[in-house]
Amino acid sequence: MEKSPNIIWSYSGKTNLVVGTQATTIEKNIGWTAGFIGVIIIGFFYWKNDFDWKTWQYILAGVIAYDVVGGAVANSLNSCKRFYHSSLQKFEPNYVNIAKNHLFFSLIHIHPLIVSLVFSSASWIYGFFWYLILQISVLTVTKTPIYLQRPVSMLIIVTALLINSYFLRYPTGFEWLIPVLFLKIVYGHTVKEEPYRPETEKNI
Repeated sequence: MEKSPNIIWSYSGKTNLVVGTQATTIEKNIGWTAGFIGVIIIGFFYWKNDFDWKTWQYILAGVIAYDVVGGAVANSLNSCKRFYHSSLQKFEPNYVNIAKNHLFFSLIHIHPLIVSLVFSSASWIYGFFWYLILQISVLTVTKTPIYLQRPVSMLIIVTALLINSYFLRYPTGFEWLIPVLFLKIVYGHTVKEEPYRPETEKNI
């Protein structure tokens, strides 16, 4: 008989908004490593293509890559699912309750607007369109029954990927932004899933 998974919703410890409070060492390493992988791969792409950007623009692009790519993985961690889909704990400061609000979390991700302002010679349609669609998508998933949240979020992400690829012009060098950002926010952060925990403390 298959052993029941170790699903644990409770947690304690110092608040961690990035990888979730009481994340295991492995979870932390996976989250942080993902960000570095994003910077290395996307940074190599920028270096190879030699975009006509100023130094500060390259730095900003690297920060965005680290946040979005790393966040896409971090938000799917069991520790993050446990943290962001639980109510405010007695030991947590009040500001954590704001961070746990999915729409607020989505609203502060103004990456499409920043990219439009700093890196695009085209109109602001790109930034405003995707920022608005991101908020609508998150609101849609939060209003969806839990058993349908995952497929609905994937439907939204696939649709966004296709629109980004074929219909709406993206700023040069940011082909990856919308697909990965939607993975981070619409699926990773917003979909409620069972948070698993290692069976033994030695795995932590």
